[in-house]
Parts: sequence; C-alpha cells; structure tokens
Amino acid sequence: MSLPQPLQYQTNHVSRFSLILSFFIFATLLQGCAISQQPSSFSYDFGSLPKVQKQLAVNMAISVADISAPSTLDGNAMLYRLLYDNQQRLRPYAQHRWSMPPAQLLTQRLKSRIAAEGGTVLAEADGVADLPVLKIDLDEFSQAFASVSQSEAQITLRVSIIKKNRLIAQHYFATRTVSDSADASGGAKAMQTTADASITAILAWLQSLPLN
Repeated sequence: MSLPQPLQYQTNHVSRFSLILSFFIFATLLQGCAISQQPSSFSYDFGSLPKVQKQLAVNMAISVADISAPSTLDGNAMLYRLLYDNQQRLRPYAQHRWSMPPAQLLTQRLKSRIAAEGGTVLAEADGVADLPVLKIDLDEFSQAFASVSQSEAQITLRVSIIKKNRLIAQHYFATRTVSDSADASGGAKAMQTTADASITAILAWLQSLPLN
C-alpha cells in the first residue's frame, strides 16, 4: 500500500488547522486587549443622609414640588467649568455621571431630609388643600476649576413658598464647597456636601416663615 499521498494530505490539513487556530487565538487576544483598554465608567449619588439636626418642628407639613432645572441639567452628566478658559462653557466628564439628573437628586435628598427632621412631606400632585408648597429652581450645579489643581462645587437655587396661590416668600441660595481633589471624584464629594449645606439653609429659612 502506498502512503506518501495520504500522509502529505494529513500534514497539509494539520498545518492549515494550526494556522486557523493561531489566527483565532491572536484575534481573541486582540479583542481582549481592546476591551481591557476601554475606560471604566463611574456613577455617583449623594450617599447616606447626614446626621439629623432636628431643625424642623415635628408637626410641620409641607408640599414639595419637583425641582426645576434648565435643559443643560436634564441629563446625568457631571458638568464642570474651567474658570481660566472660557468659564461660560459647561463641559461634561467622559466616564463620570450622576445616577440621575441633578434636579431629581436634589428633590429626593430634600424630601428625605425633611422627613428625617420630623416633618411631613407630600408631593405637589397630592393636592392637599392649605399646605404651603415649596418650589425650587436649580440655576447652577457644576464643579468650577479656578486652576488645574483647585476646584469647588457650586449650587445656586431660587426657592419660593406659595400658599393658596399666593407667594409667601422667596430666597436665593448660593452655596460653594472646595473640593478635596481637582477631579470628578473630588467634585462629586464636594457636590454632596454643597447639596446638604443648601438643604440645611433652606430648612433654617423655612423655620423663620409664617407657614401655619
């Protein structure tokens, strides 16, 4: 029996299989490298509530409307300004985002804080008669860089109290907190501190108003 021809065919077949296998392994390694080189994505919220200060009267009840914000704050983007390079331009971080739009984060935080302080919180949509309505417009929610190594979180709010379709009072709150580090992580931490400080100021202001 003659073997050279089948042996040659087997050898060629093994060689082609080895070549295909090597190509597959190489392609898989390239794909793995591409995946590993993709930047990580990070999401932030405000974390747990700060220690309760008990600034509200236990029997206080208020209706809280969802906080309004400009279209630039509709999404989940973490925004910053370079004060040394066109401070009018809002820039988003590429891989860092809020867990929800800033206005929703603030609304949630405010309602939770009022409840934790001993107040009763209702949504404006509940339509409970005679309750004062807290309306807030969010004007600024960004991290501002004075230099490449120094930044601060900035929140500005226009807060109004309305009762029986009549404006009781209105106040403008501007709060800033220096970031521990000039990056997204430091900005997120400073923004939480700024949000809580803003809410504390709002609660103290509410205490001074004739809401009953």
